[in-house]
Order: sequence, then C-alpha cells, then structure tokens
Amino acid sequence: MSASGITKRALDLFEDECGSATLEFVMLALPLFIPLALYLNSVNQVMQNAQTLENLARQTARAFITSPSEDLAPVRAQQVLDAFSARDLAPTKATQRFSLSIACQSQPCITPNSKVTISVRDLISGREGSASQIVDSWRSSE
Repeated sequence: MSASGITKRALDLFEDECGSATLEFVMLALPLFIPLALYLNSVNQVMQNAQTLENLARQTARAFITSPSEDLAPVRAQQVLDAFSARDLAPTKATQRFSLSIACQSQPCITPNSKVTISVRDLISGREGSASQIVDSWRSSE
C-alpha cells in the first residue's frame, strides 16, 4: 500500500461518525443522570423513613388497644417502641430516640368503640408518624 493510500484510509476513519452519537450521549447525559440518581435516592430514603414511622405508630396503637387493662396499655406501647429501637436501631446505638403521645376519644382509653390515636415522633429528625385504632366493640368495659 502506498503512503497516499494509508493517509486516505486514516482520513476516512476520522471522517466516519459511526458511534459518535453514543459517545456524545454518554458524555452529556452522565453528568445529568448522577445528580438525578442522588436526588431520587434521597427522596426514597425520606419516604422510607416516613413509612417506617407510620408503621411503628400503627403497631404501637395496636399493642395499646389490645392491652388487657388500662394500666398496662402505655407500658405495652412503650415496649413496642423499645423492641423496635433494640432491633432496628442497635447499630446506631441510639437511645430514647422516640417520643410517644396518646390521644383518647373517651376516658378510660380502653373503652369499647373508642378511638385511640398514637403519635410517634423521631427526636433526631423531628418527623412524626401517627395512627388511629378503634378499641374492639366486644371488649368488656371493666
């Protein structure tokens, strides 16, 4: 092959734009997709924490309304919070991370058909989850 043949072939390779659209897409889109992925990850984390608080409040309310007596109800609710903290927050060594508030529709709280609302506040993030449960209508009102 002559020198002019090699030069012509090299010029043809440089002028060929096959694959350049893919390269341009990757070079332009990658800097845009990384912040988008980080943003979506943070939104997912916030929503997951909110869902965890709502579930914790629902489980705490369930333990409260199924308590055998009015005196044991707050103790059982606190035990649910303590069990959650021991199981899910043990790696962070967080203590007293949640505050609990109980609102009852009637007094005493464990009255048939009474609505009990439990709110659980995360003291670190300040977020709150709440859930309402109705005391069983067949429950004795002792």
